[in-house]
Parts: sequence; structure tokens; C-alpha cells
Amino acid sequence: MADPAILALDLGTSGAKAALLDLRGAVVRGGGGRPARASAGYPTAVPAPGAAEQDPRDWLRAARESLQEVLAVAGPVRPAALAVTGQMQDLVVLDAQGEAIGPALLYSDTRSAAQAERLRSLHPRWEQRTGTRQDATAIPAQWMRRLEEDPGLARRAAGIVLGPAGHLVQALGLGRHVDDTTASAAGLLDLDRRDWDAQACAAAGLPMSLLPRRSTRVGELVGRTGARAAAVLGLPAGIPVVTAPGDAAATTLGTVGLDPGSAYAYLGSSGWLARVAPAEPADAPGDAAHRLALPGPDAAAPELRIAALLAAGSAAAWGREALLDGAGPARADALLERRAQERGRGPSGLLALPSIHGERFPVRDQALRAAIVGADATTRGIDLYAAVLEGVAHALAHGLDAGTQELVVVGGGARSAPWRRILADVTGRTVRTAEDGEAALVGAAIAAADALDLPHRILPLGARPGAGATAPQEDAAAAHAARRSAHRALYDLVAALPGGSEG
Repeated sequence: MADPAILALDLGTSGAKAALLDLRGAVVRGGGGRPARASAGYPTAVPAPGAAEQDPRDWLRAARESLQEVLAVAGPVRPAALAVTGQMQDLVVLDAQGEAIGPALLYSDTRSAAQAERLRSLHPRWEQRTGTRQDATAIPAQWMRRLEEDPGLARRAAGIVLGPAGHLVQALGLGRHVDDTTASAAGLLDLDRRDWDAQACAAAGLPMSLLPRRSTRVGELVGRTGARAAAVLGLPAGIPVVTAPGDAAATTLGTVGLDPGSAYAYLGSSGWLARVAPAEPADAPGDAAHRLALPGPDAAAPELRIAALLAAGSAAAWGREALLDGAGPARADALLERRAQERGRGPSGLLALPSIHGERFPVRDQALRAAIVGADATTRGIDLYAAVLEGVAHALAHGLDAGTQELVVVGGGARSAPWRRILADVTGRTVRTAEDGEAALVGAAIAAADALDLPHRILPLGARPGAGATAPQEDAAAAHAARRSAHRALYDLVAALPGGSEG
């Protein structure tokens, strides 16, 4: 009989990803050594400016396709569990038969700005209760706009779910569920009480009877597959179904775990710093970071703080094109290595904002633009490029606290050794790379194994042997730290310039 394995599914922004993971966290391999993993995409519709919509039927189709391909590769196996995670903060309105009424409105749909503004006036403590600045993407604002466009919607609606994972689970006949991370991302959770914000619902005209049931565990066993699972996903009956937290928390769990002080940085086209922090009062003075609840029995459960940059790898790509005559990543790294050999480690002497697309952290200002200051007659293109990478690192460093001792870095930018050194020096933390893998799937598998008390040894990717480490250089870190406040002040100075910002 085959060893137990977990069928993990991540319904992301552009498609479904699935894999069969054994209890050591490795992807099961089928005949010929082929890994049992698969993906299937789905489209996003943009029917109007600011719109972002998906058809929930596409989610179910992609889930079935990816799961069936995984099982076909793995051969005869009965999964110990189906673990599900996915994108958060999508509004799906359901009728009495569990079918979606209209398309799903994604977390990136920005058409509800006017409704968000009205909600802030109707519920002045909305942001204090939820612990995060709320905008057009919040679920109460999305619901309010849908209700204004379709006044009969509340009469026809039998419930809502907040993303594709929740929609899949209810399509399996297991009820409507949501984890606290997704609920707080949606602008619906009172962080202090760890319960629904009834005033936000009332202000939006959203009946609380439509809300899904909250899951307070990192992994929640919501039932077992039955006849509907065969129809929807082609799975046999009797497989335990576990809801993992939304993708932000599942990715954190699968990268570094959920213990306070754990942190990782993502350097893709965009970028973010995610760290697990002890709970604070929701209205404690904060910054532009997103504060998301992590599942737990009460308000003392830790939080997930996410400092999101609109440009990280894309800022570096712009820098290579504009400052290094279109050099590729390998050529740019070679130039940085030569520069470090000539000058040693330490600040470039310049300050840079990476905000080529506007910014979300440490300020939220869609109209902010990039800047590099401090050049003189000796400044070369490679110095300007180094400053851009430093600027991304400083932006992330504004989201760190003293409890973060080291930083795991993932994403395409993590492959650059010079950028890892810059990140270590700017943050003053040892930077470690993580083993390649789908972190959200690993996190979902950990959540399921723990929920079912399976005897597993699944480690987060950043905790696995073989990850490289880059330590900060003491004098370089001190020099960068001395420039941190000036870097933060640069955001406000650039915003105040004519054309520097409209917000």
C-alpha cells in the first residue's frame, strides 16, 4: 500500500496549481520519475476600467483538470486529504442552489472607490476596527456597489464566499467557510474581537446571515468528499477535506512557518515583506502595511503583517534597461560584483525610491514616482543601478521590527547574489534562500497534516537543509541603518514635488 500523501490545491489569481505531497513534504513521483504536480489556467475579464472579474465555473474546471492530472501521474493512490487554499478577498454571491450570481469580483477590482469613501463616513472606525487601511477592493464596498447596481440582489442571495477555495468547498456540499486571514483581508473582521465587524456589514447593507462560517484553526477539517466531489472534481468519496488559510498565510506557513518573528521577502516583479507578529490592538498606530489575522482561538493569536511594494523585480528590470543599456540580469550582477571588488560593501551614496508604478508601502500613493538623488560627477550607471536595488531593500526594511532575526528571500530576485548581499546589509539581517517549491501548496499540506494529526515531517521551504545564507557586513549595515530615516523622508519629499504625486 502506498504511503499517505496529501493532495494540495492552490486556486491562485491566474490559475490552479496542484501537487501530491508525501509526509516529508516532497512531491510524489509517478512512473518514469515524473513529479505529480499540475496546473490549469483561467481568464480574468476586464469589462470596464478598473474591473477584474472571473467566472467561478472556471475555478472548478481548473481545479478538476489539475487534480486529475496529478492523480494520473501518481498512479493508483488514495490521498490522505484534500487541502485547499487560494486567492483571498474575492466576492462571490450565491443563490439558494449554491450557484454564483454573476461573476466573481476579484481583490484587484477597483471600481468601488466611491462606495469605500461612503463606508468610511458611515462607519468612521472601520479602519481602526479592521486594523488596515480600506479601499475600493474591500468586500463591503464591493457588495455595496453590486447592491446599488442590482437592488434585488439581497433578495436572491443565499450567501457569499470570499474566494475560490471557499467556493470549491461549498460546491462539494460542505458548507460555506472562510479562514480568519481571508476574512480580515476582506475588510470584514474586527481584529480586537476576532469576529465579524457588524457595523461594517450594516453600513454596506450586507446581511450577516449571508456571511460564511469562520474557521479559527490553521487547518480546518470541514468534511469528506461525497457524491458531489465525484461530479465536481472526479474524486472518490471519503477523502478528508481541509481548508488551509488564504494564500498569504499559506505561503508564509510554507516558507517560514507561523511563529512570531518569522519573516520572508518576495522579490518578483512586485515585492513584499511578510512577517508574523504578536497581536496588537487594532487601532494601535500603524503604517501602510496590511494587518491580517492568523487563525487562532482568540484575539491573542498572531498577525501577519504584509508590506507590499508595487515594484521590486520590475524596478530592477527598468534599471537595467535605462541605466545599464539593457543589460541582462547576469551581466548586471557581474558589474555589481566588479563594483563591490573595487569599492567594498556599503551604501552607494545615493538614495532611491523604486516607485515606478506608484507605491503601497511604506506609503500608499498610486501617483508617486521613482527618484534617485545624490549623484555627482563620479556617478556611473552601475552606481545608479545599485541604488535602485538598495531602494527596494530599504522599502522592505521599513516593514521590519526588532523581533525579526533573519530573513528568507524567495522569488526571481533571490537568484542574484549581489542583491542578496545588499538586502542583508540594508536590513542588518542574515538573508537565506529557500528551497525551490510551491510554498502555498506546502503550507496547505502542513495545515492538513496538522489538522488530521498525521505523523508528518513537512518543513517550510526556508527551514530545509541546503538553503544558502548571506550575513550582513557590520560596518555596511550600520551605514545603511544611518540612512534609513532619510530614505523614508524621501517619499514625502517626492510626493510634494509638482507632478511627484497626485495623492
